[in-house]
Amino acid sequence: MIVVSAVIKTADGKRDEVEQIFKKTIPRFLADPGTIDYSINRAINDPNKLLVLEKYEDMDALNAHSSSDHFKEMGRALGSLVAGRPEIELYNPVE
Repeated sequence: MIVVSAVIKTADGKRDEVEQIFKKTIPRFLADPGTIDYSINRAINDPNKLLVLEKYEDMDALNAHSSSDHFKEMGRALGSLVAGRPEIELYNPVE
């Protein structure tokens, strides 16, 4: 299993718009083969910070996600609503 964390900083006043884009797109991500979980979370102490947590069966599923049309569409939609690139980390679960 591959676990992904992505910290996203939204532009001032744009968090709600970013959240709506994710809420609209997450069901499409969850329907992709090999996607186990996909969630978006708000930082308690920073109104412009979101944490996206993703789980995939393997690297092939993650790569398919990253190259999917709906992933690219979401990236274009987020455009000026985010402040810079997300901070992304990949993990393997401890068993």
